[in-house]
Amino acid sequence: MQTIGRHDRPILLAAGHRKDYRIMAGIPVSVCMIAKNEEQYIEQCLRKLLRYNMEIIIVDTGSTDRTKEIAARYTDQLFDFAWCDDFSSARNYAVSKASNNWILILDCDEYVQEIDVAKLRTCMQKYPKNVGVMEIGNVHTVVEGGVPKERLQMDEIPRFFNRNYYEYHFRIHEQITPKKWDNYDEIVLETFHLPITVKHYGYDVPRAEMLKKQERNLKLLLNSLGETQGMDDYVYFQIGQSYYILGDYEKAIEAYDMCLEINRNPEKKFLNICLEAYAECLIKVGNGEDAYRLLDLNSAYLQTTRQRYLFGKAAHLCRDYETAVGFLTQITDAADFEQLGDDVYDAYTRIFAIFSETGQSDEFERYKEKLAEFGRQHGKQITFPGKGVQES
Repeated sequence: MQTIGRHDRPILLAAGHRKDYRIMAGIPVSVCMIAKNEEQYIEQCLRKLLRYNMEIIIVDTGSTDRTKEIAARYTDQLFDFAWCDDFSSARNYAVSKASNNWILILDCDEYVQEIDVAKLRTCMQKYPKNVGVMEIGNVHTVVEGGVPKERLQMDEIPRFFNRNYYEYHFRIHEQITPKKWDNYDEIVLETFHLPITVKHYGYDVPRAEMLKKQERNLKLLLNSLGETQGMDDYVYFQIGQSYYILGDYEKAIEAYDMCLEINRNPEKKFLNICLEAYAECLIKVGNGEDAYRLLDLNSAYLQTTRQRYLFGKAAHLCRDYETAVGFLTQITDAADFEQLGDDVYDAYTRIFAIFSETGQSDEFERYKEKLAEFGRQHGKQITFPGKGVQES
């Protein structure tokens, strides 16, 4: 493995960027990235980092496009790595090339929006052995009124650590772990909020590209079963996620079921997500009753608006109208269109159907007015044929 030779970097710090450059110079952090065929994203990613003057390490795992050519304009720390079906090995190799102990992990399709440098320095001093959790906005493009708009689905992922204490493990969906541990299920990371905001564009791709990526992930995941003590619940969860995206809901249900059979602690974030995805798959295959039982059994752990929406939807399918209205009105009252999108309209539709079936005409009219107002706020024309609702 050889370092690619030094190249001249673009002079993008002149003029309007000089002030930020002086203030932010010398942050003892190395940004470590792995890349393969990322010419679509990598230049914008690196441009966003320039003003912070941090060391950038890029490990290329076999690009056949212009990824390395572009990267070499921004850093001389560019290395080749022979791909071995193991993301953690590539991540750890990148970390090994860093000059600093503090490591910020980014992907090429992630664009830094802002780094609060003063707060970052404070966190590094205050939490020298903790892991920084970064809030990432996953970008999805939706069309509203014929106009494409970005919608963000927020996620929190550990991405910042001191390499003296941490490294990556697991070949796919790699995780930051202490350097010494016996059972993954017993690991508890001490974390802090990272004052960095990032947008991720990797999910906003054509479906064919997403399916190809999931097929690759699925192969690695199936080969990972049994490799690490205390890890199979997480592996089954990710297998379920891949099958879900691929549209094989029956196999996704099997994987989610195996995950929850191994570990039923819904206080773990991925198990809570598993609960939600499991219920959604059951509804998609027409098994609303099992979805209702699953969510009812775990109702104390329903944390997200979408989980409450799914419970209301499952309750409606099972004709438990009181429970359905209780949860679905939480969705319409919150009107969280950024997170729920068209599920808000589905919640209204189900409420209208219940009020119609149960003869509650006053409530029907009240929610009709609420939906009309909501439609106006979001630029959508709503029509009401009979006692239903349609978006036009």
